[in-house]
Amino acid sequence: MVVMDLKEFIKIGYRNYKIDVWPDSFASTEDAEGEFFSKEGKIGIKGSTIGSAHGANTVLHEILHGIIYQYGLGEDLKEVKEEKIVNTLANGLITVFVDNPWLLDYFKSKVEVEHHTHKINSEQNGGPQG
Repeated sequence: MVVMDLKEFIKIGYRNYKIDVWPDSFASTEDAEGEFFSKEGKIGIKGSTIGSAHGANTVLHEILHGIIYQYGLGEDLKEVKEEKIVNTLANGLITVFVDNPWLLDYFKSKVEVEHHTHKINSEQNGGPQG
C-alpha cells in the first residue's frame, strides 16, 4: 500500500525493505509508531501518522534503525543505547530539515551531480551502464 509520498520499498545498503502501513491497532506495542524488522525486510508505520511531521520523524527513525542494522552497528549498541541514539538523531535531523528547508534540495542536487558524473566516467571507461 502506498500512502502520501511514501513508496512501497526503501533501499538501505544492499537490501530493499518493504514499507508496511498499519492500522493503529497493529503495532506490537501500544506506544510503537513504527517498527523495523531486519529478518522480514520490513518497516512498519502506523497509518494515522503518515501525513504529519510526526510520521516523517517516525519514518526517519525506522530508517536509522535499518542503517544501524545494515551496516553492522547493532551488535555494538545495546538496545536501549540504540533507541536513544536513533531518537536523538531522528529528532535532530527532522528539526534541521524543518528549520532549513533548502538543505534537502542542496543534498539532492549534489548527490545527483556526483551520481551523474560517476555514471558518465564509468560508461566512458567501459564499465557497467545503468
